[in-house]
Amino acid sequence: MEGGKTMKRETRASLEIALSCAIWSFSGLLSKLVPWNALSIVGFRSLIAVLLLGVYRRSFRPKLTRGTWIGAGAVVATAVLFIFANKLTSAANAIVLQYAMPIFVILYSVIFRRRRPSALELSTVAAAAAGVTLCFAQGFRSGGMLGNLLSLLSAVTYAVMFLAGQRDDCDALSYTYLGALIGCALVAFMPFDPAIRPHPAEWGLAALMGVCLGLGYLFFSAGMRGGISPLSAAIIANVEPILNPTWCFLFLGEWPGYLTLAGAAVVLAAVCAYTILSSRR
Repeated sequence: MEGGKTMKRETRASLEIALSCAIWSFSGLLSKLVPWNALSIVGFRSLIAVLLLGVYRRSFRPKLTRGTWIGAGAVVATAVLFIFANKLTSAANAIVLQYAMPIFVILYSVIFRRRRPSALELSTVAAAAAGVTLCFAQGFRSGGMLGNLLSLLSAVTYAVMFLAGQRDDCDALSYTYLGALIGCALVAFMPFDPAIRPHPAEWGLAALMGVCLGLGYLFFSAGMRGGISPLSAAIIANVEPILNPTWCFLFLGEWPGYLTLAGAAVVLAAVCAYTILSSRR
């Protein structure tokens, strides 16, 4: 009886993680449909996300610790870099290069923690680097090199988000809320954005981006509290880099290119293999 309840709880948690990543996957499409500057988009969607997260937390007061500030800064930086990158390169390149994040987590451990890398880690970095190279090669052909560079930089800040979550003085919900709160300051840029027009559809899509951001965090935190293993969560999270460019292809006809598809396959395979093998060890 107890085993059945545990399985049911884990199944529900898996569905919540998958749903959160599916919701986040619409960010690439929506940011391309909203013609605003990336700073305006981040500010406005952060405002909507703060309202959702604040109501859920039953408090609009942030938790201020060193770890929370580090995580929040990474949240804002990742959001700004990803939106800019998504406007300058294909959605596939933007999200795949961001999911090269484990490379920088491994490099951080080697450089700053003086830990000798294992053969598995070296193989993962080499394979993921090969996939990233293929995405950059596509960027040379399509002219989206600046977007690729920003995407790769967002992988660095995304890694900082992951590392901040391992600290004892913060939790993911606290620093994502603080990050969204800081992001609201970018609303001040909106009056100077010439791309903002009184079009209800554009404002509605921008608001939908905020709803997707907030709901994604809520479902993800609920799934992690449901007892799902980090291994399962990491594997399920690969739903996002698959769905994100899929929506852009279906609704905008954006073809990422064969080199990007090959690079995406290599990066995702490397990340999944590393997650599974390192968990077994």
